[in-house]
Amino acid sequence: MTATQTRATGAVTTRVLERNPNMVALIVAGRTVAVLGHDEVRSLRLGTKARWTAPLKARVAALVQHGRAREAALRMMARRAHTRDELQRGLRKLRYPTACVSGTLDALERDGWIDDAQCAAARVAQWERSTTARKPRSAAWMVAKLVAAGIESEVAEQCVARGMSSATERRSAEEALATALKAGKSLRAALAALSRRGFAPELLEELAVRHEERDDAGTR
Repeated sequence: MTATQTRATGAVTTRVLERNPNMVALIVAGRTVAVLGHDEVRSLRLGTKARWTAPLKARVAALVQHGRAREAALRMMARRAHTRDELQRGLRKLRYPTACVSGTLDALERDGWIDDAQCAAARVAQWERSTTARKPRSAAWMVAKLVAAGIESEVAEQCVARGMSSATERRSAEEALATALKAGKSLRAALAALSRRGFAPELLEELAVRHEERDDAGTR
C-alpha cells in the first residue's frame, strides 16, 4: 500500500492496477494519491461524488499505515513463526503508533495469521529436536521461554506437556551430565549448570545419587 504527498483536490476516482489486480489506485485530478486493497477501498464507502477532503485524506493515510504495518508483520513471520507479543514489539521498534499496531495485529489474528498456541507448539517441537547433550533443555526452561515470548503461562505449560515427555527430559539431563563429567567438570558444577537450565531439583538429586552409587561400585 502506498500514498503520495499531494495537494490535489477534486473528485476521487478508482482504478484497478493492471500489474496487480488485488490493488486499487485512488486518483484525484489525474494523479494517484494512494494505492489500497479492495477491502480498504470498500471501507471508505466512496460514492460517485466523493471528494478528496481533509477527513478522507486522513482516513486513507491511516489505511496506508495499517497496510505497511501488516506487510512488515508478514515479513517477520516469513522468516519464522512469531507470537503476537513478538510482532507487537517488532512493529513498535519500527515506530508504528500503538493504535496502528493493535489494529494491524487484531486483523492478522482474525485472518488466522497469528496463533500463539500453534506457534508455541512449533517451538517446543523444534527445541526438542535440537536438544543435545551440550545444549539440554528442560520443560521448565521451555515454559519460561514461551512466557517471555508473550505466551500465556497456562498455554505454555500445556504445549510443553504435550510436546515433551518426562522420559525425554530425563534423558536430556542424563546425557548432559555424562558429557559434562567426561569433559572434566565436577559433579557439583555439572548439576549446577543443569539447575540453571530449569531441571527439577528432585531429578538432579536422583542423578547425583546414581552417579555416586556407580562410583562406589567401581571402587570395590
